[in-house]
Amino acid sequence: MCRLFGAVSQGPIYYDLFEEFADLAVVGDTPSGHPDERGHQDGWGIAFFENGKLAQHVRGRGAAPSEPRYFGCAWKIARLNIDRKAGVSLVVIAHLRRASTKAPVGEEWSHPFIASKAGRTWAFAHNGGLNDFPVRREPMPTDSQALFEELLRNLDDADPKGVAAATRATVEEARRKNGYSSLNFLLTDGSSLHAFREFQENGDYYTLYHDHFGEAVLVCSQPILGMRENLLEKGHLLSVGPDLGVVRTRVL
Repeated sequence: MCRLFGAVSQGPIYYDLFEEFADLAVVGDTPSGHPDERGHQDGWGIAFFENGKLAQHVRGRGAAPSEPRYFGCAWKIARLNIDRKAGVSLVVIAHLRRASTKAPVGEEWSHPFIASKAGRTWAFAHNGGLNDFPVRREPMPTDSQALFEELLRNLDDADPKGVAAATRATVEEARRKNGYSSLNFLLTDGSSLHAFREFQENGDYYTLYHDHFGEAVLVCSQPILGMRENLLEKGHLLSVGPDLGVVRTRVL
């Protein structure tokens, strides 16, 4: 149970966005009626791509608002806008973690996770959980890591529908094996950003909003910094290309 943020930009990615997102670690929504009100303070991470190449991947185990490394990474990304030339594409995924009960907490379990397939580097961040997933430490991955691995296994670079088809196969497998609270995720190969929303409970918490600002498209679990409340529909995938073109695909 976490908070997600993603951006694809041909213009600035402002430092203020990272500040407002970090605040969600403390003030972000938690499941209604849930007895644990600790917020989303069990880890944080940022993955940043410049022109399709991974430029920054920084993670921590604590709460983002109290982590200088979080703001240091955010400042490096914001400073790139000063000297950036026209035509340079930037993609960011950020995550604030609220660990599932008994799940391990540590930098290695903080999102986004990074993996390579067919010469492409992928970054992935998830909000939700697989039901009855065995909670152990190494070598067993967390449910989010297992979900990422399954998604990459299903991803066929030869399929023009690519991520949508892989997402559908991954959801079907999750339903067959475990069931889940939510499979909300952000995924990028550094060129395009994909946001998916799917849940089996508590839809008021497992939200994803998106907005197009002309020079950037933002996606976040909750609207920040003037985002309109454009809620991604359940079972839909939102894909944003480097040209900022937006495609919505009904996956389920």
